[in-house]
Amino acid sequence: MKAALALAVATAFITNSVYAQPNLVLMNGEGQLAKLSDIDKSFIMSWMTTLDLEQCTAQNLSSRPFVSYRFLQVPLEDLQLYLVVQPDVIRTGQVIMYSETPEGLVEYTGCNIATILPVLAVMVTATVEEQSRVSLMQQHVLAANSSLTTYEPNYLMLRNDSNDSDTMYMDFTLSSKYPVFPNEPHLNAFHELTTNTIENLLPGNGEFFMQLYLGFSGRFSQYVGTRDSSPVVSRRYNPNIFYRIWGTEVNYLDVGTGHESNGQRIHTDAGFLREADDFAANGEPREHARDGISRGWDYNFMHWQHDWNDNLVTGITLRHYLPDGPMQGPIEEYNLWEDGGSHLRPRDNYDGVSLNAQYLFNRSRCLLSELPFCFKKMEVTQETGYGKMFENNTTTVEFTSDIFGLPIQLWTKTGYNSNLVDYYQYTTSWGIGIELLSR
Repeated sequence: MKAALALAVATAFITNSVYAQPNLVLMNGEGQLAKLSDIDKSFIMSWMTTLDLEQCTAQNLSSRPFVSYRFLQVPLEDLQLYLVVQPDVIRTGQVIMYSETPEGLVEYTGCNIATILPVLAVMVTATVEEQSRVSLMQQHVLAANSSLTTYEPNYLMLRNDSNDSDTMYMDFTLSSKYPVFPNEPHLNAFHELTTNTIENLLPGNGEFFMQLYLGFSGRFSQYVGTRDSSPVVSRRYNPNIFYRIWGTEVNYLDVGTGHESNGQRIHTDAGFLREADDFAANGEPREHARDGISRGWDYNFMHWQHDWNDNLVTGITLRHYLPDGPMQGPIEEYNLWEDGGSHLRPRDNYDGVSLNAQYLFNRSRCLLSELPFCFKKMEVTQETGYGKMFENNTTTVEFTSDIFGLPIQLWTKTGYNSNLVDYYQYTTSWGIGIELLSR
């Protein structure tokens, strides 16, 4: 029963994250929206579903086409399709069609445009709202992040930790974010004032867009066949609220506050001994009682991500743990009674500063390859605490490939923070599984 419930929750959560879709949007090259009624949108969608992309020729696209007249983004069932046209498109039939995929931008040529001529007619005749000026960057951000979307990557893997069971266990991470009041006028006025200030202070001609998000990340482990009743152990509950300042569709700065805990309840020596006795009475190791030790803390954080080119993406995360936070209250860290310790082990000695780098392999080769697999990315993360900088270091390496359409990942980690209970223990971990991201 526990296994079925855990799998149902995981499936529902991942499904919502992976398949959330944006709205249909039509605008001109200056970012001004066109007026489309619900009838217009239904009309466009009914004709776009007749377009057979399998009859088109798909090829990799290095950058987004320049929009000088009209631009339409259509949320089809399994992808976002974009159409770029000129005023004379009905006569010439020249349409640029492309989509976003996990491997990059894909252009479709040689399509039967006659099937969507009514859509092209709507594109060139729709009235533009002169006062609804927004940037193309903002529209792309809103299209991809206007509903429930991935926050941290979602993982489902078989994992092993050197300080845990000798056998593999199932481990899954679920993470999503959701925009808060995206169309609230007073909040939008504040966003506009703030982004205008940023644009005036920073050099260059960059544009920025702000949005407030609620985020949640959770991690759960299930010991299938290695413990009685195959229990699911909660490892991490991490709700937060943050502002994301978008610089491009992939470059952004997050500023926010959050709470992190493992959802457990043991916080005294007596409570731990009772739990250990219960495990022993059931014929299980007393050490399993450690899973019930409570950890929790509030923190403020900043995260900066930057895409340097088509292959390299870096991120820096800074956290400051609060000794007495608004959600947690007094911080719950290591207790001296846990293993007869003689000194405390503050959380900030092991975490708070993180640098990560992703190398994205050639996406066009994935699109054009006839092999059943291709390399997608390699990611390296280095973490340390700010209490004792570089004294307690953690290194994580992830290697992701596409194998028969599945994003298979090999993962290894040496250092600390294998889970919140054992954050201070040096551990070697590894795993294999799949990584799921929203579009």
